[in-house]
Amino acid sequence: MFKFIVVGISFLITGCTLWDSNQESSELYYRINEAYDFEVTHCDSFAMVRGKGTGEFALREAKNQAMKYGEEIGGTHIVWLHVDEGEETKVVAVIYKCKQ
Repeated sequence: MFKFIVVGISFLITGCTLWDSNQESSELYYRINEAYDFEVTHCDSFAMVRGKGTGEFALREAKNQAMKYGEEIGGTHIVWLHVDEGEETKVVAVIYKCKQ
C-alpha cells in the first residue's frame, strides 16, 4: 500500500511540473520597474515610449513592447500615462532614470 502512495505522489508531482512548464509565460521580466509618478519624483525623466498590441493579449503585448524599449535605452522605471484599448491597443509611458 505504501508503494502505491509513493508512486501516486511522484506521478502527481511530475505531472504538475510538466503542466507548469508547458504554460505560456504570462509575464516577461524586465530590469525596468513599473512605478507611480510620486515614486519617481527624485528621478530624471528622459524619454517617452509607445507600445502597440493586437489580439487576445493586446494590453500585455503593448506594455511589454514599451518596457523592452525603455530598458534598451537605459531606463530604470516606467510610468504609464495612457492606455487606449480600441481596435489596436496602444500605451504611452514616461521612462525615468533613477540613481539609487
